Amino acid sequence: MDSVVYWYKTEVYFWRSAGSLFWSITCLPLITIFLVILSQFSFLHPWQALADFASVVLSLSFLLWLGILTAILITIACTATFTVVPDVPATRLRSYLSLLRWSRWPHLIAAKLGGACVAWVCSHFMDQRFYSLTTVVVTTDRELLLLNESHLFLVLAGAMAGLVYYTNFYLSHLSYLAFPTLQRDKYFRARSEIIQLAKLCVRLTWRHIRLFYLGYWLLGGSYRSWVLNLLNVEGITEEQPLDTFFGLLDLTLLCQTCLCTFFILFTWSLTAVLYRVYHTQRLEIPVLTTFSSASKHCLSAALAAQTAPLLQHLAFLDLAYLSGHSPQRRVEVFSLSQPGGHPYTWRAVCSACLQQLEALAAQVQTAHLAALATLPVQHLPAEKIFSTTGVQSTPSPPPQPVAAKTSFTSKLYSGLKDKPILSYFLMELPDTKSRQLFAACQIHIWAIEAMSQLAAASYEEDKFGVVQQTLSAIFTSLISLQDTIEKYFKLQPLTVRRSSKESHPQPHITLCQQLRVTLKTAIYRLTNSFGRHLGDLNLNTDCMKRVRPFLDYRE
Repeated sequence: MDSVVYWYKTEVYFWRSAGSLFWSITCLPLITIFLVILSQFSFLHPWQALADFASVVLSLSFLLWLGILTAILITIACTATFTVVPDVPATRLRSYLSLLRWSRWPHLIAAKLGGACVAWVCSHFMDQRFYSLTTVVVTTDRELLLLNESHLFLVLAGAMAGLVYYTNFYLSHLSYLAFPTLQRDKYFRARSEIIQLAKLCVRLTWRHIRLFYLGYWLLGGSYRSWVLNLLNVEGITEEQPLDTFFGLLDLTLLCQTCLCTFFILFTWSLTAVLYRVYHTQRLEIPVLTTFSSASKHCLSAALAAQTAPLLQHLAFLDLAYLSGHSPQRRVEVFSLSQPGGHPYTWRAVCSACLQQLEALAAQVQTAHLAALATLPVQHLPAEKIFSTTGVQSTPSPPPQPVAAKTSFTSKLYSGLKDKPILSYFLMELPDTKSRQLFAACQIHIWAIEAMSQLAAASYEEDKFGVVQQTLSAIFTSLISLQDTIEKYFKLQPLTVRRSSKESHPQPHITLCQQLRVTLKTAIYRLTNSFGRHLGDLNLNTDCMKRVRPFLDYRE
């Protein structure tokens, strides 16, 4: 019998990946033609620019260059790694060191080499001065082989653009598959994402150009000398070397470098955006399996698929959607198995959700106890502890706490953090512990929403009373989780604020707030539906005490 994971990988994941890659390749010729138009455009000679554009696009070599660009694009897409749980480093230094993980080296190498190759291909779409790396100049005495430094400059800029794309891919969380709050059609999602992506690539291009020009001004001479010795050429074609101040004031070179850099960043980042749009689209998984099916391709099996995190996220997303927007599928959740008449579907769904909530509550409780252990202990004065109404005792002073032994590494790390410059990289980022703790809580948000909506809908739709058996467990789990989270945030309050440079906050930053709001909304939803019947649920006294503020709308 095929597992649900095998079914997902072969029939869903493969075709979604193929669809995103197909549209990336389809958009590549259009973006390339737009690049050729801009690179050949001239205000002084518009008709000549139009003729040059037609000669480039209509030539057979243009198809060859497109084939090379497509191969590079596929390589970049295949070496990229995506995740449904965001990576939250503790410090900026760890964030930068995460770029050097062994699992990311193929993507890094492909980005560096691919950027240089794309720049080499783009040089054939531009002015003739960028065509080749070397140029033969005929003099009266002999032929001279000279280095075309403009071509070298463009190729090095492309390699640097590949490095910029790689760092932005992970540091800006393009590798994080963030599920949208509102599910829309893929076309509208891609259109809104592309607009934001174009603005981001413009900013990255400007930042890259400034850094690359500064780097070439400082180190460009060494690169040029190394290439001159490697190719055994006698000089350069430019009258002024490009590693000088006046050599870098070439506006044509600046424009072509900006176009090439933007082309690399936009086309490669577009592939990641389309991948995220396709794989975060809601997947409708059958609630029940048919008798004719030999495979267990049902929602309950997908909810328990811990070996496929993306499938598990899609399953909880589908469960949250059907719990609030699909009465027909809710009937299947509340149905009884035949023969036997057992609520297997509801038990599996409820068990999967409660396991997620209990696991999160245990993690938050552990983090809360660890935070309590770091708080300073306040000792009462000895006179108040040992004083009586009669004779005053004179107790011995409390023993001094034993100082913990600090290792040499800890002392060195603490000393480096006090340095003004190094503290920027070594100081812990705001809300790091909370963001790391709740980084994977997207599933829990959907589980809370699904459980509360299914339980509330069962008041009128559950004909067999399958939900009533687990109502007390649902109430207890939600109240316990809410109490644990609120206790944790009293010791670890959130301090992250939206930056003025950000048009919208990163999705993983707002997961903590979404969890708290969803949890409180779920409890209110249940108390509004079952408020008159809470006395029949056999809730313990502590749970009833915590439910009371929700009944009185005081929470």
